[in-house]
Amino acid sequence: MFNLSSFVQKAQQLIDVNLNLPSPTDRNPSKSELFRLQFRLPETQTPLQEITAELVLSEHHTLRAKDETYKDREKERLQGNRYVGKLHLSEKFLCFSTQASSFLPTASTSTSSSFTGQTHGAGPAGNGFTLPLCAVRKVERLHSQGYLFSLAITTSNGLNDPQAKHNLPQKFTISLAGSRQQCERFCDGLKKGLRAGMRDVDNLRKVVSLCYSEFHLADEPAKGLKSTTPAREPPDTGLGTVFRYPGDPRKLRDKAKMRLWKEYMREYGRNATLIRQPTFHKLIRVGLPNRLRGEIWEITSGSFYLRLGQPDLYTDTLSTHSGKESLAIDEIEKDLNRSLPEYAGFQSEEGIGRLRRVLTAYSWTNPEVGYCQAMNIVVAALLM
Repeated sequence: MFNLSSFVQKAQQLIDVNLNLPSPTDRNPSKSELFRLQFRLPETQTPLQEITAELVLSEHHTLRAKDETYKDREKERLQGNRYVGKLHLSEKFLCFSTQASSFLPTASTSTSSSFTGQTHGAGPAGNGFTLPLCAVRKVERLHSQGYLFSLAITTSNGLNDPQAKHNLPQKFTISLAGSRQQCERFCDGLKKGLRAGMRDVDNLRKVVSLCYSEFHLADEPAKGLKSTTPAREPPDTGLGTVFRYPGDPRKLRDKAKMRLWKEYMREYGRNATLIRQPTFHKLIRVGLPNRLRGEIWEITSGSFYLRLGQPDLYTDTLSTHSGKESLAIDEIEKDLNRSLPEYAGFQSEEGIGRLRRVLTAYSWTNPEVGYCQAMNIVVAALLM
Protein backbone atom coordinates (compact mmCIF):
# COMPACT_ATOMS: atom_id res chain seq x y z
CA MET A 1 0.00 0.00 0.00
CA PHE A 2 1.33 3.46 -0.93
CA ASN A 3 2.34 5.49 2.14
CA LEU A 4 1.42 9.09 1.32
CA SER A 5 2.67 10.57 4.60
CA SER A 6 6.25 9.28 4.17
CA PHE A 7 6.29 10.54 0.56
CA VAL A 8 5.20 14.01 1.70
CA GLN A 9 7.82 14.02 4.46
CA LYS A 10 10.64 13.17 2.03
CA ALA A 11 9.44 15.80 -0.43
CA GLN A 12 9.33 18.41 2.34
CA GLN A 13 12.94 17.63 3.29
CA LEU A 14 14.03 18.24 -0.31
CA ILE A 15 12.11 21.52 -0.47
CA ASP A 16 13.19 22.89 2.91
CA VAL A 17 17.00 22.67 2.89
CA ASN A 18 17.14 23.98 6.47
CA LEU A 19 15.87 20.61 7.72
CA ASN A 20 19.09 18.97 6.58
CA LEU A 21 21.46 21.55 8.06
CA PRO A 22 23.13 20.99 11.44
CA SER A 23 21.96 23.12 14.35
CA PRO A 24 24.00 26.26 15.21
CA THR A 25 25.55 24.52 18.24
CA ASP A 26 26.50 21.55 16.05
CA ARG A 27 28.54 23.49 13.51
CA ASN A 28 32.31 23.88 13.37
CA PRO A 29 33.33 21.20 15.88
CA SER A 30 37.06 20.90 16.49
CA LYS A 31 39.20 18.31 14.73
CA SER A 32 39.75 16.57 18.06
CA GLU A 33 35.99 16.21 18.59
CA LEU A 34 35.49 14.72 15.14
CA PHE A 35 38.44 12.38 15.66
CA ARG A 36 37.00 11.08 18.93
CA LEU A 37 33.57 10.63 17.41
CA GLN A 38 34.93 8.77 14.40
CA PHE A 39 36.83 6.23 16.50
CA ARG A 40 34.71 6.32 19.67
CA LEU A 41 37.61 7.46 21.85
CA PRO A 42 37.65 9.05 25.35
CA GLU A 43 37.75 12.84 25.66
CA THR A 44 41.40 12.72 26.72
CA GLN A 45 42.52 11.68 23.22
CA THR A 46 43.65 14.08 20.48
CA PRO A 47 44.91 13.34 16.94
CA LEU A 48 48.71 13.59 17.04
CA GLN A 49 49.69 12.01 13.72
CA GLU A 50 47.87 11.06 10.51
CA ILE A 51 49.19 9.27 7.43
CA THR A 52 47.89 7.29 4.45
CA ALA A 53 48.54 3.58 4.94
CA GLU A 54 47.68 0.10 3.72
CA LEU A 55 46.45 -2.59 6.11
CA VAL A 56 47.32 -6.18 5.11
CA LEU A 57 45.49 -9.06 6.82
CA SER A 58 45.91 -12.78 6.32
CA GLU A 59 43.29 -14.64 4.32
CA HIS A 60 40.73 -16.77 6.13
CA HIS A 61 42.17 -20.00 7.53
CA THR A 62 39.76 -22.15 5.49
CA LEU A 63 41.61 -21.05 2.36
CA ARG A 64 44.99 -22.23 3.65
CA ALA A 65 46.74 -25.55 3.19
CA LYS A 66 46.57 -27.76 6.28
CA ASP A 67 50.27 -28.67 6.21
CA GLU A 68 51.59 -25.15 5.78
CA THR A 69 54.78 -24.20 7.61
CA TYR A 70 55.46 -21.03 9.58
CA LYS A 71 57.27 -19.51 6.56
CA ASP A 72 54.26 -20.28 4.40
CA ARG A 73 52.01 -18.48 6.89
CA GLU A 74 54.33 -15.47 6.92
CA LYS A 75 54.34 -15.35 3.11
CA GLU A 76 50.57 -15.73 2.96
CA ARG A 77 50.13 -13.00 5.57
CA LEU A 78 51.93 -10.55 3.32
CA GLN A 79 49.65 -11.52 0.41
CA GLY A 80 46.33 -11.37 2.26
CA ASN A 81 43.42 -8.93 2.22
CA ARG A 82 44.50 -5.34 1.63
CA TYR A 83 42.75 -2.14 2.71
CA VAL A 84 43.94 1.39 1.93
CA GLY A 85 42.93 4.12 4.34
CA LYS A 86 44.12 6.57 6.98
CA LEU A 87 46.21 5.63 10.01
CA HIS A 88 45.84 7.88 13.04
CA LEU A 89 47.82 8.10 16.25
CA SER A 90 46.65 9.60 19.54
CA GLU A 91 48.17 9.53 23.03
CA LYS A 92 46.98 5.97 23.74
CA PHE A 93 45.45 4.60 20.51
CA LEU A 94 46.41 3.58 17.00
CA CYS A 95 43.39 3.87 14.69
CA PHE A 96 42.81 2.87 11.07
CA SER A 97 39.76 3.35 8.88
CA THR A 98 39.02 2.94 5.19
CA GLN A 99 36.30 5.59 5.41
CA ALA A 100 37.17 9.08 4.20
CA SER A 101 38.24 11.33 7.03
CA SER A 102 35.44 13.34 8.62
CA PHE A 103 37.83 16.13 9.66
CA LEU A 104 36.52 18.46 6.96
CA PRO A 105 35.49 22.12 7.48
CA THR A 106 31.93 21.17 6.52
CA ALA A 107 31.74 18.25 8.98
CA SER A 108 29.33 18.39 11.91
CA THR A 109 29.02 16.49 15.16
CA SER A 110 25.73 14.85 14.13
CA THR A 111 26.99 13.63 10.75
CA SER A 112 30.16 12.24 12.31
CA SER A 113 28.37 10.30 15.04
CA SER A 114 25.15 9.21 13.31
CA PHE A 115 24.43 5.97 11.46
CA THR A 116 26.34 6.28 8.18
CA GLY A 117 27.23 2.76 7.17
CA GLN A 118 27.07 -0.94 7.80
CA THR A 119 27.18 -0.66 11.58
CA HIS A 120 27.34 2.97 12.72
CA GLY A 121 29.54 6.03 12.54
CA ALA A 122 32.26 6.90 10.08
CA GLY A 123 34.94 4.94 11.93
CA PRO A 124 33.27 1.66 12.96
CA ALA A 125 31.32 1.53 9.70
CA GLY A 126 34.49 1.06 7.69
CA ASN A 127 37.09 -1.66 7.69
CA GLY A 128 39.84 -1.00 10.24
CA PHE A 129 40.52 -0.96 13.96
CA THR A 130 40.81 1.09 17.14
CA LEU A 131 43.82 -0.43 18.87
CA PRO A 132 44.96 0.55 22.38
CA LEU A 133 48.75 0.96 22.34
CA CYS A 134 48.98 -1.07 25.56
CA ALA A 135 47.68 -4.08 23.57
CA VAL A 136 50.60 -3.97 21.10
CA ARG A 137 53.15 -6.64 21.98
CA LYS A 138 55.77 -6.09 19.27
CA VAL A 139 56.44 -3.89 16.21
CA GLU A 140 58.94 -5.02 13.56
CA ARG A 141 60.27 -3.14 10.53
CA LEU A 142 59.86 -5.12 7.31
CA HIS A 143 61.65 -4.89 3.97
CA SER A 144 59.21 -3.72 1.30
CA GLN A 145 59.73 -2.75 -2.32
CA GLY A 146 56.54 -0.76 -2.64
CA TYR A 147 56.74 1.23 0.61
CA LEU A 148 59.47 3.04 2.54
CA PHE A 149 58.09 1.84 5.87
CA SER A 150 56.23 -1.44 6.46
CA LEU A 151 55.51 -2.48 10.04
CA ALA A 152 54.52 -5.94 11.29
CA ILE A 153 52.40 -5.48 14.43
CA THR A 154 51.87 -8.30 16.94
CA THR A 155 49.17 -7.82 19.58
CA SER A 156 48.72 -9.35 23.01
CA ASN A 157 45.77 -11.50 21.87
CA GLY A 158 46.62 -15.04 20.87
CA LEU A 159 49.70 -15.29 23.11
CA ASN A 160 47.98 -16.87 26.11
CA ASP A 161 49.05 -20.35 25.04
CA PRO A 162 51.84 -20.31 22.41
CA GLN A 163 51.76 -24.13 22.28
CA ALA A 164 48.23 -24.13 20.86
CA LYS A 165 48.41 -24.65 17.11
CA HIS A 166 45.27 -22.69 16.29
CA ASN A 167 45.91 -19.93 18.83
CA LEU A 168 48.66 -18.17 16.87
CA PRO A 169 49.65 -14.61 17.76
CA GLN A 170 47.54 -11.99 16.02
CA LYS A 171 49.80 -10.32 13.49
CA PHE A 172 49.08 -7.86 10.69
CA THR A 173 51.06 -5.49 8.48
CA ILE A 174 50.74 -1.73 8.09
CA SER A 175 52.54 -0.03 5.18
CA LEU A 176 52.94 3.75 5.43
CA ALA A 177 52.54 5.81 2.27
CA GLY A 178 54.29 9.17 2.51
CA SER A 179 57.62 10.91 2.41
CA ARG A 180 60.48 9.57 4.51
CA GLN A 181 60.11 12.53 6.85
CA GLN A 182 56.38 11.85 7.35
CA CYS A 183 56.96 8.14 7.96
CA GLU A 184 59.79 8.74 10.40
CA ARG A 185 57.74 11.31 12.29
CA PHE A 186 54.85 8.85 12.57
CA CYS A 187 57.13 6.01 13.70
CA ASP A 188 58.78 8.24 16.31
CA GLY A 189 55.36 9.15 17.70
CA LEU A 190 54.34 5.49 17.72
CA LYS A 191 57.50 4.53 19.60
CA LYS A 192 56.82 7.14 22.31
CA GLY A 193 53.19 6.02 22.58
CA LEU A 194 54.16 2.36 22.95
CA ARG A 195 56.57 3.18 25.77
CA ALA A 196 53.92 5.22 27.58
CA GLY A 197 51.34 2.47 26.95
CA MET A 198 53.27 0.03 29.13
CA ARG A 199 51.72 1.75 32.15
CA ASP A 200 48.24 0.65 31.04
CA VAL A 201 48.98 -3.07 30.57
CA ASP A 202 47.61 -3.95 34.03
CA ASN A 203 44.37 -2.08 33.25
CA LEU A 204 44.11 -3.98 29.97
CA ARG A 205 44.49 -7.33 31.74
CA LYS A 206 41.77 -6.44 34.25
CA VAL A 207 39.27 -5.46 31.56
CA VAL A 208 40.09 -8.30 29.15
CA SER A 209 39.78 -10.91 31.90
CA LEU A 210 36.08 -9.98 32.17
CA CYS A 211 35.44 -10.42 28.42
CA TYR A 212 33.56 -13.53 27.40
CA SER A 213 35.54 -13.75 24.16
CA GLU A 214 38.69 -14.66 26.13
CA PHE A 215 36.87 -17.51 27.87
CA HIS A 216 35.19 -18.60 24.63
CA LEU A 217 38.47 -18.81 22.74
CA ALA A 218 40.36 -20.66 25.48
CA ASP A 219 41.83 -23.89 24.10
CA GLU A 220 39.96 -27.05 24.98
CA PRO A 221 41.97 -30.23 25.70
CA ALA A 222 42.06 -32.81 22.92
CA LYS A 223 39.74 -35.79 23.15
CA GLY A 224 40.98 -38.42 25.58
CA LEU A 225 43.36 -35.96 27.33
CA LYS A 226 42.81 -34.25 30.65
CA SER A 227 43.48 -30.56 31.01
CA THR A 228 46.46 -29.70 33.24
CA THR A 229 44.88 -26.41 34.29
CA PRO A 230 41.77 -26.07 36.50
CA ALA A 231 38.49 -25.28 34.76
CA ARG A 232 37.97 -21.55 34.45
CA GLU A 233 34.69 -19.95 35.44
CA PRO A 234 33.01 -18.03 32.60
CA PRO A 235 32.76 -14.27 33.12
CA ASP A 236 29.45 -12.62 33.89
CA THR A 237 27.41 -12.06 30.73
CA GLY A 238 24.22 -10.72 32.27
CA LEU A 239 21.17 -12.02 34.06
CA GLY A 240 20.28 -14.06 30.98
CA THR A 241 22.79 -16.77 31.89
CA VAL A 242 20.90 -17.35 35.17
CA PHE A 243 17.28 -16.53 34.29
CA ARG A 244 17.37 -17.23 30.51
CA TYR A 245 17.69 -14.65 27.78
CA PRO A 246 14.53 -13.17 26.26
CA GLY A 247 13.28 -14.76 23.04
CA ASP A 248 12.99 -18.24 21.58
CA PRO A 249 16.40 -20.02 21.78
CA ARG A 250 15.67 -22.01 18.60
CA LYS A 251 14.97 -18.87 16.61
CA LEU A 252 17.93 -17.00 18.10
CA ARG A 253 20.38 -19.75 16.97
CA ASP A 254 22.96 -18.60 19.48
CA LYS A 255 25.15 -21.69 19.16
CA ALA A 256 25.53 -21.26 15.40
CA LYS A 257 26.29 -17.54 15.84
CA MET A 258 28.86 -18.28 18.53
CA ARG A 259 30.70 -20.65 16.18
CA LEU A 260 30.86 -17.95 13.50
CA TRP A 261 32.11 -15.32 15.93
CA LYS A 262 34.66 -17.71 17.44
CA GLU A 263 36.06 -18.38 13.99
CA TYR A 264 36.24 -14.68 13.19
CA MET A 265 37.87 -13.71 16.49
CA ARG A 266 40.55 -16.39 16.19
CA GLU A 267 41.59 -14.83 12.91
CA TYR A 268 41.10 -11.10 13.43
CA GLY A 269 41.33 -10.45 17.17
CA ARG A 270 38.77 -9.86 19.89
CA ASN A 271 37.84 -7.20 22.45
CA ALA A 272 40.80 -4.75 22.58
CA THR A 273 42.39 -5.96 19.32
CA LEU A 274 39.34 -6.60 17.13
CA ILE A 275 39.84 -5.70 13.46
CA ARG A 276 36.75 -4.87 11.41
CA GLN A 277 36.47 -6.50 8.00
CA PRO A 278 33.45 -7.00 5.70
CA THR A 279 32.77 -10.29 7.52
CA PHE A 280 32.47 -8.38 10.81
CA HIS A 281 29.67 -6.23 9.42
CA LYS A 282 27.93 -9.30 8.00
CA LEU A 283 28.06 -11.02 11.39
CA ILE A 284 26.57 -7.91 13.01
CA ARG A 285 23.65 -8.05 10.57
CA VAL A 286 23.18 -11.79 11.09
CA GLY A 287 22.86 -11.06 14.80
CA LEU A 288 24.90 -11.12 17.97
CA PRO A 289 24.85 -14.12 20.30
CA ASN A 290 23.59 -13.12 23.73
CA ARG A 291 26.84 -13.89 25.55
CA LEU A 292 28.83 -11.58 23.25
CA ARG A 293 26.21 -8.85 22.91
CA GLY A 294 27.47 -6.68 25.77
CA GLU A 295 31.12 -7.00 24.77
CA ILE A 296 30.58 -6.13 21.10
CA TRP A 297 28.34 -3.24 22.11
CA GLU A 298 31.09 -1.91 24.40
CA ILE A 299 33.70 -2.12 21.64
CA THR A 300 31.63 -0.48 18.90
CA SER A 301 30.22 2.25 21.17
CA GLY A 302 33.59 3.11 22.71
CA SER A 303 32.65 2.40 26.34
CA PHE A 304 35.26 -0.38 26.32
CA TYR A 305 38.00 2.25 25.87
CA LEU A 306 36.58 4.35 28.71
CA ARG A 307 36.78 1.29 30.95
CA LEU A 308 40.43 0.77 30.01
CA GLY A 309 41.22 4.16 31.51
CA GLN A 310 39.36 3.51 34.80
CA PRO A 311 38.71 -0.23 35.21
CA ASP A 312 37.82 0.11 38.93
CA LEU A 313 35.57 3.17 38.67
CA TYR A 314 32.33 1.21 39.27
CA THR A 315 33.48 -0.69 42.36
CA ASP A 316 35.36 2.31 43.77
CA THR A 317 32.27 4.53 43.39
CA LEU A 318 30.07 2.04 45.24
CA SER A 319 32.57 1.57 48.07
CA THR A 320 33.26 5.31 48.44
CA HIS A 321 29.55 6.19 48.74
CA SER A 322 28.48 3.08 50.65
CA GLY A 323 25.83 3.94 53.25
CA LYS A 324 25.29 7.48 51.97
CA GLU A 325 21.81 8.74 51.17
CA SER A 326 20.54 11.12 48.49
CA LEU A 327 17.31 12.17 46.78
CA ALA A 328 18.28 10.07 43.71
CA ILE A 329 18.67 6.93 45.83
CA ASP A 330 15.22 7.48 47.37
CA GLU A 331 13.71 7.71 43.86
CA ILE A 332 15.63 4.61 42.74
CA GLU A 333 14.20 2.55 45.61
CA LYS A 334 10.66 3.49 44.58
CA ASP A 335 11.16 2.20 41.02
CA LEU A 336 13.19 -0.98 41.63
CA ASN A 337 10.17 -3.30 41.85
CA ARG A 338 8.59 -1.70 38.79
CA SER A 339 11.47 -2.57 36.46
CA LEU A 340 10.35 -5.23 33.96
CA PRO A 341 8.57 -7.26 36.69
CA GLU A 342 7.51 -9.87 34.12
CA TYR A 343 11.14 -11.02 33.87
CA ALA A 344 12.11 -13.60 36.51
CA GLY A 345 15.45 -11.96 37.18
CA PHE A 346 13.78 -8.83 38.54
CA GLN A 347 11.59 -10.83 40.86
CA SER A 348 14.73 -11.99 42.69
CA GLU A 349 17.11 -10.25 45.06
CA GLU A 350 20.03 -10.90 42.70
CA GLY A 351 18.45 -8.99 39.82
CA ILE A 352 17.09 -6.20 42.03
CA GLY A 353 20.50 -5.89 43.70
CA ARG A 354 22.32 -5.49 40.39
CA LEU A 355 19.81 -2.90 39.24
CA ARG A 356 20.16 -0.96 42.49
CA ARG A 357 23.98 -0.94 42.31
CA VAL A 358 24.18 0.26 38.70
CA LEU A 359 21.62 3.05 39.17
CA THR A 360 23.22 4.12 42.45
CA ALA A 361 26.74 4.20 40.98
CA TYR A 362 25.52 6.26 38.03
CA SER A 363 23.72 8.74 40.30
CA TRP A 364 26.99 9.43 42.17
CA THR A 365 29.10 9.52 38.98
CA ASN A 366 26.77 11.96 37.22
CA PRO A 367 25.12 14.00 40.02
CA GLU A 368 23.72 16.59 37.57
CA VAL A 369 21.35 13.92 36.27
CA GLY A 370 21.29 11.64 39.29
CA TYR A 371 18.21 9.57 38.46
CA CYS A 372 15.09 10.11 36.40
CA GLN A 373 12.13 7.89 35.54
CA ALA A 374 12.63 5.18 32.88
CA MET A 375 16.37 4.92 33.57
CA ASN A 376 15.51 1.77 35.54
CA ILE A 377 13.93 0.25 32.41
CA VAL A 378 17.00 1.04 30.28
CA VAL A 379 19.40 -0.43 32.85
CA ALA A 380 17.18 -3.50 33.37
CA ALA A 381 17.29 -4.26 29.65
CA LEU A 382 21.09 -3.84 29.58
CA LEU A 383 21.50 -6.11 32.61
CA MET A 384 19.64 -8.89 30.81
